[in-house]
Amino acid sequence: MGRFARLPAIPILGIIVSTGGTAYPLPAAAQSSTQTASPNVHEVLAEGVAAMHRGDAPTARRLFRHVLAVDPKNVTARTYLGVLADGAGDLADAERQFAVAAAVAPSSPEARNNYGAALLKEGKTDQAAKEFEASLRLNPEQAGALSNLAQIRFESGDLRTAQSLFEKAAALVSDVQVAHALVVISLRLHEPAEAARKYSEYSALLGRVSQNIVTPAGRTELGAALLEQGLAKEASQELLAAVEVEPASANEVVLLARAYRGQKEFSQAEQTIKSALARGLETAPLFAELAETEDAAGHVEDAIPAMRRAIQLEPTSEAYRFRYAMLLTDANAPQAAVIRLKEALDEFPKSSKLWFAMGLAQSKDNKKEAAIEAFEQCIALDPQISSAYAYMGIIEVDLGKIQEAVAFYRKALASDEHSAVTHYLISRALERLTPPDDAGTERHLRRALELDSGFQQAHVALGKLFLRTNHFEGAARELEGVIRADPKLGEAYYQLGRVYMRLKRKEEAQAMMAKFEQLSDAEKEQSESERREIVRRLVNVRF
Repeated sequence: MGRFARLPAIPILGIIVSTGGTAYPLPAAAQSSTQTASPNVHEVLAEGVAAMHRGDAPTARRLFRHVLAVDPKNVTARTYLGVLADGAGDLADAERQFAVAAAVAPSSPEARNNYGAALLKEGKTDQAAKEFEASLRLNPEQAGALSNLAQIRFESGDLRTAQSLFEKAAALVSDVQVAHALVVISLRLHEPAEAARKYSEYSALLGRVSQNIVTPAGRTELGAALLEQGLAKEASQELLAAVEVEPASANEVVLLARAYRGQKEFSQAEQTIKSALARGLETAPLFAELAETEDAAGHVEDAIPAMRRAIQLEPTSEAYRFRYAMLLTDANAPQAAVIRLKEALDEFPKSSKLWFAMGLAQSKDNKKEAAIEAFEQCIALDPQISSAYAYMGIIEVDLGKIQEAVAFYRKALASDEHSAVTHYLISRALERLTPPDDAGTERHLRRALELDSGFQQAHVALGKLFLRTNHFEGAARELEGVIRADPKLGEAYYQLGRVYMRLKRKEEAQAMMAKFEQLSDAEKEQSESERREIVRRLVNVRF
């Protein structure tokens, strides 16, 4: 995962509670030991506990040491002295006291866990893990020991074991940090569906406790990680909480707006940014995100000045120069994009992404040779930019040079075989060969859909291939699925009507054609919007 999602600050000492509590849970062996001790020992222990509760650590320490002078194997006194040492920051003495307690009571799960916790605080993770494992063998139902051992396994990279241990701890106690940890682990394992399920459980627990238990920084970090794995709704909840606590942090505002944009809540994203700007947070990333929001909402004319302002605030940003040129190109102002790119390339002459944007702008301006030269310069600077090869393939298709286009697409796939859009593009070229390469077309379309099952253009293309090769049932399945996913995709109705005619389903065919006729001209003819979508996908592959 690109963003680093860490575990929350789960207290290490899962068995030992703070001195503000009513009493410390004692190892079972210690409890039985005190039952056989002299009445004087009981009284001194009680006085020591009372001193701890009123914050008189020196008196408590003196009383517990008095008990040990009488009864050197008294685990209760050792445990309390360990607590006091830990509270005073004397980790070495805490470890020593808990080590003696564990040695005196080796069959006590609590004593072994306490010793492991002390070792963990000192960074002795291997020894600590052994003590936690011993503790859990004696009593598997200890949320503290399970959480402690889970943290060690997490830090060592054994995520599956950590997940299992935290799951067992969660079954024993309702703990926000444990629930948080399970979300983080699911994200680290790249399991977004499981992360969403765990997040729901974490959020429910968080709603029942003070939300201060998770810091704003922790919420931002988790929100960013959720957003990166496509969980925009969950991310917005975390990021909104962080912004409410720290409204002056532009980074959190940008991430929150991005989360809203990921849910297509463009007005909410825009309002989030503009509210921050009204509060005086005028930063380049805020204006850049505003530009992305306006562009995603279809308001490229508003995106352009926002990105221009981002560049004014941060003129050395290569990324902002690139996006500005892309916006101008998308707004049918390729000549303006070329002018701005020449200015940018004076400052960043070896920027492969700016040369890529130049190729797009020149191509949009129908200057094919200049576009090819720009893409070649891009590849000379970075031979791994598959999108440049792919776009040269698009230009060759426009020029009717299908074999040359296929060669470029193959180079693109050699650089990045995981590009769904490139598999789609080569499939479209292969079907234009004489004779068409139907097997290759189907193979690449299926691969595109393996990589991106929601790529509706690839589903339409596969349906058309099945229609042309007389696989009518398969064609119907593909096109029906497209219409369910995108009821406004005009070509799917038209092609499905043709399929139904071949299947002798005349009434259904007429209904599809009627639906096609009801659509607007823009919905019927989507070649230009399809082209823009392909360009967007190619850009996103690399940039």
